[in-house]
Amino acid sequence: MTKRRNLILPIAAAALAVAGLAGCTGTPSTSPSSSSAGGNPAAAGGSTPLPTIPTGTGVISATKMDSCETTGSSVTAKGTVTMPKDTKGDVVVSVSWVNSKNSSVYGRGVTTVKGAAGDKKEWTTTATLPANADSVSCVLGAVVPKK
Repeated sequence: MTKRRNLILPIAAAALAVAGLAGCTGTPSTSPSSSSAGGNPAAAGGSTPLPTIPTGTGVISATKMDSCETTGSSVTAKGTVTMPKDTKGDVVVSVSWVNSKNSSVYGRGVTTVKGAAGDKKEWTTTATLPANADSVSCVLGAVVPKK
């Protein structure tokens, strides 16, 4: 079990780094939804595009993922975010369900959290995974979008 845990941490760190870079360079969406489901055409074989992650100031250190389902076709992630005091605006939380072997994205959920600076708020987001999803890991992201 220790050997498996030692392997999962580097894979999760690499997936988080890739998703973090994608979040920094992504095209802003017109309006993130409170919960979006999506499938990657390349990974899922479908035609539904993934919800985009807006560019902005990262606030991942104030964001926590408490749970993330990785099996089944409809998956949910839940957590909390402490609204930043030094950056004004809503927080857009994203969870990407990725293949930990090759970093392909199976699905992504994006939700917008509103609140006053310093408030601890709960968030939930969902996505749809393809039937053949394998080695699924959850990658968390959080930004205050640029205006």
